Amino acid sequence: MESTYESQKEKIVEADSIVFSADITNEEAHIIQELKEKQGKTLVCPEAKGYQDFLKAYSSVSGYHVFKGDLETLAASDVVISLGVWFQDESTESIPVVHKLLEEKKPKFVYMHPIEDAELQSRITQFIKYEVGSEEGVAALLADALLEDKTLPQEIEDILEDLDIGYLSAESNVGEEELESMLDLIDDTATLSLVIGSDLYTHPKAAQIAKLIALLEQYAGVNILCLPPADNALGVALICDLEDVVQGQKIIYKSCQEGTYVNSDKCLTVNDEMQASDVDGLNSIATILGVDTQTLLAYTNQLPKEKGFQILSEGDIKKPCIYRVIPQEQIRDIVIDEIDDLPVYDGAVIYTYKKAENEIAKEREKEEILRGSQQFAMATKLQDGDLISFEIEGVKFMRVFKIDTSMKGIIALNPAYEINLSASLLSSYRFSRLAFEKINNQKIGNNDE
Repeated sequence: MESTYESQKEKIVEADSIVFSADITNEEAHIIQELKEKQGKTLVCPEAKGYQDFLKAYSSVSGYHVFKGDLETLAASDVVISLGVWFQDESTESIPVVHKLLEEKKPKFVYMHPIEDAELQSRITQFIKYEVGSEEGVAALLADALLEDKTLPQEIEDILEDLDIGYLSAESNVGEEELESMLDLIDDTATLSLVIGSDLYTHPKAAQIAKLIALLEQYAGVNILCLPPADNALGVALICDLEDVVQGQKIIYKSCQEGTYVNSDKCLTVNDEMQASDVDGLNSIATILGVDTQTLLAYTNQLPKEKGFQILSEGDIKKPCIYRVIPQEQIRDIVIDEIDDLPVYDGAVIYTYKKAENEIAKEREKEEILRGSQQFAMATKLQDGDLISFEIEGVKFMRVFKIDTSMKGIIALNPAYEINLSASLLSSYRFSRLAFEKINNQKIGNNDE
């Protein structure tokens, strides 16, 4: 293993850009950030970049560098709203954690998404189905509804008064009566949580959505969790200054998995599969900077305090939640743009999300299937079992189309195992118009767009 570290070290020295996934530890992220600051390396992590930008926009309105919501408050909530969360996504531990809380605590649950989820039906109190691409309008409608009776600064009042509620309601397909029904679930004493998911972080108007959502934390006291799109995306987003594109020669960095992570509850947790004495990988990278230490603790205590990380002692490292990253106050700079025309996604649409690649999946050839409703099949003239190919952001997919009788509408599900292979795919909006080709080369679908 040590030779692998040394080989990677040599490539890092030569590289202009370091590309990595959000499964690296906080300590690795810190060393890589030091390489950026001291040697000018470009850091690229597509899983975390959109999330980082979302949090920056969010903080400009909330006044804190990270969302303040937590799982304890979520567990005690009378009403939970989810927006842009697909609960079948397996890219992060946070989604099953939230799903388990919904099952155990049984709050009133308002599920907002363009796709019905048959697996959630028994838990959903109200399903609000919005149009694909209309998340900016939905966020504005939520802000208007939940802030209606709150005492607000004049600048916020002006922003809300300028909203064209009729237009936003019509174009997003979220009726004003649906919002009233949602408000009926929330009495004056209710604890309300809002769970935000990965659909929003890669939306073209992600920054605007973040600001609208942050108003709810700041002025309505809503417990908001912005679920990370990957297991340590929050840690990486807090520690590293990320760029969108690679510059010059690159290395794809492989994690040594030595160190800690920040979970969706902002808890610092240690990698269960390692010992605190395992620092060979960290040392190998750090020696590029002339650093060499013997303990994980020495690295962990270097994590940036201005980003809410804390100093800990040797005994702390064994705790399930070592400590929570503390939201840091910062200057608020509220700039919310006027909402332009909401996008329209006509025709067949697919939704791409991550599926875990475990041993069972490998044995059954990872079930590379595109699942859609009977209505989707009719709209696209596809038959059950058709083999098709299509492309999303430069990534080519080959899928067997299967009709799922539990599904409705004209959005098909595209669970992908290979999603980590593409920076463009990870940083693109999860919904896309479908232009496909049958293997017999008969072109059908949205190919005219």
